[in-house]
Amino acid sequence: MKIEYQKEYAVTMRTISKGKYQFRQKYPDPLLSTPNKIVLKVATVVLTKKTSQAWQQARTILKNKIDAKMSVSRISSITLEQLKEHYFEYLDKQDKINKDSKYQSHYIYKSHINIFLKEKDVDPSTVIENLNTPYFKRYFDKMLETKSWSYTNVRRAALWNMFDFGLGYGYLNFNPLQNFRLRKLETPQSELDLNIEDKYLTDDEYHRLLAEFRKRGRNDYVDFIQFLYFMGLRVGEGGSLRTKDIVKVNGKYYANINGTLMKKHKSNSKRGQFKKKPGAKSDSSNRQVYLPPEAVEIYKRHDLGRKFLFVKKTTKNAIEANSVNKYLKRIAPYAGIDPDKLTSHIFRHTHVSKLAEQGVPLEMIKKRVGHSDSKITEEIYYHITGKARTDFEHQIDAFSKKSKFE
Repeated sequence: MKIEYQKEYAVTMRTISKGKYQFRQKYPDPLLSTPNKIVLKVATVVLTKKTSQAWQQARTILKNKIDAKMSVSRISSITLEQLKEHYFEYLDKQDKINKDSKYQSHYIYKSHINIFLKEKDVDPSTVIENLNTPYFKRYFDKMLETKSWSYTNVRRAALWNMFDFGLGYGYLNFNPLQNFRLRKLETPQSELDLNIEDKYLTDDEYHRLLAEFRKRGRNDYVDFIQFLYFMGLRVGEGGSLRTKDIVKVNGKYYANINGTLMKKHKSNSKRGQFKKKPGAKSDSSNRQVYLPPEAVEIYKRHDLGRKFLFVKKTTKNAIEANSVNKYLKRIAPYAGIDPDKLTSHIFRHTHVSKLAEQGVPLEMIKKRVGHSDSKITEEIYYHITGKARTDFEHQIDAFSKKSKFE
């Protein structure tokens, strides 16, 4: 693939010794140059004369040398480490231009690429031409032996995006992961046997859990969890709420869900700093959610003029999913609940189950929780309504039996 360049540098000449003249011409290095930074190299040729004919001969020789350099496919020489440097520089510039849109995913991709390059079986000086689908199949199959499929897939996505960047900017002729498909793991039988009822809490489980938080003096978590439960929010949505996101319309309160909580990962940021990333998880996730009176009470208790509505009692930092999940796992045994059942999503799922019990139509539930299409929401809904139908049929049976005329 020939790399075109706009500027042609002048040919210069210097005397090396008597009867020897070195002709030189600069050119942009096709491997190291980027659209924003030109790295110059020098092509040379030594002739025994400096006549006009020699100058013309030198120009022809130098042009052929430079054309050969510029025509060499970059994939033949660029290494993993070199491509990483170009890709990271590109991501850093993108983050400065748009500080919110993809900063979190950029940080995660950079972390995974750095981990990949530090692994003992990976040589950062490997020329990318030597990487192919079988190489990555072996790498990811080995990774799946110790890591989850979702975690491994993030590694794949990070590398795929780096190679795609290389392809788009002319560093590569092809993406070595283009035709690679990560092997799907068989779902363990234990997961297949998992009861849908493990996806949400009963009233008793919910109250036992809150009681354990309260025993430990963590009313900050009690209020936050109740707010998620009353509203059907994701943790990131609830954690990113600010006072101005709650509005009062005709005497009723509504939450404008239009973003999610994002952790700042830059080295000069203080630990625990967070920002609100504009835009919720999907288009359907951007919505306005009604606050029942109990949620309004919680909102008013926390309307204290802080950056975020809900913060930890100990650090005053925003409450994020990771801290909620860790706390849930820690106190689950004390509440008599299987720790594997508890994640921050369970309060959202429990909200769905309670609305289904009340007979709220599925489409209205989806709209409230911000799901245009969700398998788990539908599973919970149909399970709850099916159970209610069965209970109703049993009541009919009991009624009929008592009323039977002999």
